[in-house]
Amino acid sequence: MNATYQQVLNAISEFDSHLKQFPEWSSWVDNQNYKYAIFHAGEIYPVKQIVSMATGLPKTDFSGGNESNDFLTGLGFNIVPLRVASWHIKSGQIATKTLDKSAFTQGTGIPIEIRPFFIDEDIRPGKHQQVTLSIDRKVYPSYIAIESSPTQRTRMFWTKDFIAELSQRFPEHFQQVEENNELEGLPPAEMTFNRESGFERYSISLSEGELLGKEWTDDELEETVKAYLWMLEQETAGKPYSKSGVNKTLRDGKLSKRTKGSIEYRMQNISAVLDDLCMPRIQGYLPAKNVGVNTKAKISEMLERLGAYSAEDYKPSSDQITLDKRVSKILKKGLKGIPKGQKAPQQTTAATTSFVRDPLVKAWVLENANGVCEGCSNPAPFLKSDGEPFLEVHHVKMLADGGADTTENAAALCPNCHRRCHISGDREEFRATLYGQVNRLKS
Repeated sequence: MNATYQQVLNAISEFDSHLKQFPEWSSWVDNQNYKYAIFHAGEIYPVKQIVSMATGLPKTDFSGGNESNDFLTGLGFNIVPLRVASWHIKSGQIATKTLDKSAFTQGTGIPIEIRPFFIDEDIRPGKHQQVTLSIDRKVYPSYIAIESSPTQRTRMFWTKDFIAELSQRFPEHFQQVEENNELEGLPPAEMTFNRESGFERYSISLSEGELLGKEWTDDELEETVKAYLWMLEQETAGKPYSKSGVNKTLRDGKLSKRTKGSIEYRMQNISAVLDDLCMPRIQGYLPAKNVGVNTKAKISEMLERLGAYSAEDYKPSSDQITLDKRVSKILKKGLKGIPKGQKAPQQTTAATTSFVRDPLVKAWVLENANGVCEGCSNPAPFLKSDGEPFLEVHHVKMLADGGADTTENAAALCPNCHRRCHISGDREEFRATLYGQVNRLKS
């Protein structure tokens, strides 16, 4: 291969101008066939493609890997692996780290191969480079250090406040680390670094990845849901039971391949699904954050199959009779917590225009009112045939005006106050008083 430094720069410029926008190169970093990249001026480029463009040689005439990499490093270019250890370089500005135990106690190692992503010039061993990490506008001072050792290991250290933030975002992982357990069986805790300013400031996003190769079988999930419902039954009845004992029984049976922490995390997944439905849950298992859509769907399906609830009763509806029937069923079961509702309820059009409404929201608003109008503070004017007090649920900002179908936009009113909201001469003034009287309402 024969090319100058300038010819490689010209090839990089041509790639930016003519090739980068094509579908073939839009997500090349996710293609497992690409293992290395040129890191130049804060961007990354496919090694073999650039070498071919710079030398004029077809890519079939030379190999990737060491041959191409050695050629480019000999000219003075930085080569970085796209994947090394627990790191994945996504672009010139974005890198993802799968957090290990040390991340919850002090910081993270930076493999020497990807140093160029974080350091634009050499740091002498024993010296520090100050960096700033930010999560949701919270700023955390950190630093990168190279050890004074033969290996010159590079590490990024963060503060106690940043570790506290990680522990809140990944409580299950943090608990396992505190108990000196491995993180096996938990979804990968992923931290994404997005370079904002030179090599000194990074915005951080946190998420949970998929359990590659460790997906739960239906049998495993069913056993876990059954065990959860049994514990919930004991807790509701005030009977003593041992969560750790149930966990061990599961591991001695069909969940023999799962860890204690993995099963506990699944229990918290179940709590999250029940919490969304405003159904009772085990107090000792706080709802997990960031539960995957597929996991939620599987748990919901399992809960319904085991008779814990009926999904049909929780479906939003634009038909008033259907909605009220579902509200009645939910009220008889009782509610725990506040429903999320629908920020943008679906609109349906028949002879008239109506909106698909969430029965859980209507049920919660009525139960919370406890038979008293939230407009005039008078008791409901009468009881319905089922013995429930009659109040109507009014969306303070109307759905037709873009209002949300949530508890923060709904009030339980007697028919008189409800009509007042729609047709009275002082309806705007009365609407304003509702915001003053009902604390949860948000304009």
